[in-house]
Amino acid sequence: MEEVLKPDEAEAAIEALLFTMGEAISAEAIGAVIGHDKATVIRLVHHLMDRYQNEKRGIRIIELDGSFQMCTSPEMYDYVIKLTHQPKKQVLSCLRRWRSWLTSSL
Repeated sequence: MEEVLKPDEAEAAIEALLFTMGEAISAEAIGAVIGHDKATVIRLVHHLMDRYQNEKRGIRIIELDGSFQMCTSPEMYDYVIKLTHQPKKQVLSCLRRWRSWLTSSL
């Protein structure tokens, strides 16, 4: 029998999955891991997205065609560049997706 995580445990698992994978993961794939349906996964991820935004966190979760990806908040980009001394492809890719998402949301 598949384990169904409680909402707070499911959110923690979602954070771990998105952080570890470093790329977009579909709601279906997340659901298969945490034992929830697609609609519940989307609701849980949107809750995390709202929390990160409201708490002005250094990370964000963005939605890309039904998949989700964790990335650095655009406001923190300058700090990342200072540490790395040059833009990294993955950081820039995530920021481009974030900018695209913001533009399409307006």
